Amino acid sequence: MSKMMQTQVYYFSGTGNTYALAKAIASHIRAELISIPSVMESSIVHIDAAQIVVVFPCYLALLSGMPLMVERFVRKIDAIEALEIHAVCNCGGYECVNALPSLHEFERAVKSCGGKLHAAHSVRLPMNNLDYDHIPVPINRDSGDIIEKSKVRMERISSRITRKEKTRYILPKKMLSCIMRPFIKLAGPSINNELKKRALEPVTSGLNYHDLIPMTDKSIRVDEGCIGCGTCAKICPAGNIQIVNEKPVFLHRCEMCFACDEWCPTNSIHHWSRKNGVKYHHPDVTLAEMLGQKADGFNTTRQSSTMEAEGTENEHIK
Repeated sequence: MSKMMQTQVYYFSGTGNTYALAKAIASHIRAELISIPSVMESSIVHIDAAQIVVVFPCYLALLSGMPLMVERFVRKIDAIEALEIHAVCNCGGYECVNALPSLHEFERAVKSCGGKLHAAHSVRLPMNNLDYDHIPVPINRDSGDIIEKSKVRMERISSRITRKEKTRYILPKKMLSCIMRPFIKLAGPSINNELKKRALEPVTSGLNYHDLIPMTDKSIRVDEGCIGCGTCAKICPAGNIQIVNEKPVFLHRCEMCFACDEWCPTNSIHHWSRKNGVKYHHPDVTLAEMLGQKADGFNTTRQSSTMEAEGTENEHIK
């Protein structure tokens, strides 16, 4: 397939929401599916396609909205100005509150590198900490219903990407973003202070979102049920965990993706942003598939939509 015809879908996922979304989009638009962590060891990311779709989860929209690894990925892309870039952000709350700031931050990163965002889309999926209590207005909490509705939304987005349609309703979205900006500025400092607390840093420190997120693993707790199996180290997309004396040691380059918490087979890892006992991963995603994000051996998991059409979509990494 020539470069001018090929499309690649890049994604970052911790509990499977983004992986399931990206995989479905790749299948619909007949594109190659590639994990962002699998290319991050390179100092420069060479894109062998004319069109790319970047699928990522919303993170703390009131501070940034974009996972740190996704931002680093954007800054590593070679010849970004030549690419047609589509962004798809999935969020657990209302898209106007969570996804819009996240997509704005993604666009800002692309522009700062000399690129241009062709289109931005959003999809709602369940929160992976299932914490809806902080949302002051009623919101659908039924994970099954949210997932079913997301499939309809995903198909519409896939069709728009195939037709190379640009972002719709730009003016209303910009107006909404301007209206939200004062509220974001008001809420941002308190969230940043919470990150300082979790990173065990003084509130008086001048550290920000980018500084603090990697260090919040200092507040991740491992209980006595840990058997030292190493699943957490294998599944962490940031390579943030080492097993020392049969226990996980966190290296302070956390992405706050919840992968270690969610996929621990003995439920012995407890992320500070999840209530005790809360578990959620996308029901259509397996541990074996999530292990495929890592750079080591990821080539065995790359799939084109042609392969999926031949019935390989259910294959798992061994």
